[in-house]
Amino acid sequence: MESPRVLLAAHEDAAAIAAALTRAGFEVIGSEEAFETALVAGTRPDLAVIDADLAPSIVRRVHRRLNEDGPVQALILLGDDAGELDDVWQVSDEFVLKPTQADAIVYRLQALLIRSGSTSTSTPIADPEVQVIGGHDAADARVIAVFAPKGGVGKTTVSVNLAVALRMQTRQKVLLLDADAGVGNVTAVIDVPARRGLADMADSGPDEWTDDAFRSLIAFHEPSGLDVLTWGFEPGDAERIGPDLLIAAVRWARQHYELIIVDTHPGYDDRTVAMLSVANEILLTVTPEVGPLRNSAQFLALAHELGIDDTIRVVANRSNHGVALRDMERALGRPILATIVSAGATAVMAANAGTPLVIRFPKERITADIHRLARVVAGLEEATPVTEPERRRWTFATLLRAGA
Repeated sequence: MESPRVLLAAHEDAAAIAAALTRAGFEVIGSEEAFETALVAGTRPDLAVIDADLAPSIVRRVHRRLNEDGPVQALILLGDDAGELDDVWQVSDEFVLKPTQADAIVYRLQALLIRSGSTSTSTPIADPEVQVIGGHDAADARVIAVFAPKGGVGKTTVSVNLAVALRMQTRQKVLLLDADAGVGNVTAVIDVPARRGLADMADSGPDEWTDDAFRSLIAFHEPSGLDVLTWGFEPGDAERIGPDLLIAAVRWARQHYELIIVDTHPGYDDRTVAMLSVANEILLTVTPEVGPLRNSAQFLALAHELGIDDTIRVVANRSNHGVALRDMERALGRPILATIVSAGATAVMAANAGTPLVIRFPKERITADIHRLARVVAGLEEATPVTEPERRRWTFATLLRAGA
């Protein structure tokens, strides 16, 4: 497949943006002359990055030429004086406030390609050696993203309990990073004294994203020794958190933690793409139901295009209900790494108490499953072929035990 072509019309940080795009596999059209030459040859850009602080006449001309034969999605970099161009922009355009990091622009463009369902070009992913910048070598810190294409499969419950189990199993420094901005909050599952989150840094510039600034946001879960960094608490703050801030948080975390568990947002926005891109490993959480299986199969096909399919391992949550595990593996085209049985009423009670399942119910089957997953992820136990769990049969006695 051809590399996606990006028209880059910018003057501030143009060289850095062009370099980041090239490293990520995009073909950059970086001048009006090259743009006009491409149009004459019948080669339109797939995407565009336009700096609204360029001379208004240039912005108007470039944007008009870009969309003459149909809309092209453009990422508009907005400064302080873009109001007079309000009549230029189209519904398909997306906007980001300056300053923004070059890597963040890459992730936003990748997300645009994914959401557009483009099949005429490949969707590149940034080089991990370029993205992962920190005080540690990449081997010294592992970023594990817990992901599901859509919500409702227990992703956050898995993220929280896996993080706690990893801390308990390895005694390493573990950070739980809540990157599911706007939808949920890990503090609804684990009770930590968090009063601030990344949203409190959203209005500051990258030069203020210091070690001390990130440290001030960390909440400590005393029963397990786990550190927690949340995106925030108010849904209205979610849009203020861009991929650049999340990337900076991961970079900072790699310098201080051996394991970073990232609870990602379901879907394919630029923040999620960024987190999947920087992860050393992706745990695709799926339940044995037709809808989640179909969504997960689509994601795996997309992951192949992204070039990250070798980082994905499948975790079957609520595995003792619904589609048989072997049928799940056939539908997904890959083996299941681990299974976690349904928690039923115990999950509700644990969440209501703000206590992770693995601590509140240490003898339950679900706790044993999560600890086994943690040992496999940590390399303390070999992954073995999954076996079909006993299907749950609810009886009055079972309900009484669950409510005890």
